[in-house]
Amino acid sequence: MLTEAELTKQIRDWLDANHVWHYKHWQGSRRGRSGRKGVSDIIGIYKGKFLAIEVKTSKAALRPEQAQFLGEVAQQYAIAIVARSLEDVIEGLRVQGK
Repeated sequence: MLTEAELTKQIRDWLDANHVWHYKHWQGSRRGRSGRKGVSDIIGIYKGKFLAIEVKTSKAALRPEQAQFLGEVAQQYAIAIVARSLEDVIEGLRVQGK
């Protein structure tokens, strides 16, 4: 099983290889940064649509603020993905990125 960091790298490598603009959002005071709680791990644009990807291991649950952020993104007809694998991202982009 991949760690969240390994899965994030795998997803970002795939996004890079497929020319999807994105960045890794660093959150939390432990890194000396602050911002809105719940913002997804990877933020980007896919085919002109805002993209939010929350990376989770197979056993990790979304925190309420993460679920709220993804819900707000989805309400705006943007792309909101919970990624427990690279396949989740590929499928999410296929379905939501039309």
